[in-house]
Amino acid sequence: MRLALEESALESDEITEESGISFLVNERDKVYFNNVKIDYTKSLFGGGQFIILKV
Repeated sequence: MRLALEESALESDEITEESGISFLVNERDKVYFNNVKIDYTKSLFGGGQFIILKV
């Protein structure tokens, strides 16, 4: 499983929107997103990253 930026969705992708951001989840990876939350954290150097948290 990986997080990446995509230009468009595949027919088999599930699209979820949260706070105005659309997330695409590939059909084969859906099982990994049960009971998780995606969060964005900023680093000390001004960048940031998405992290996956178990709920």
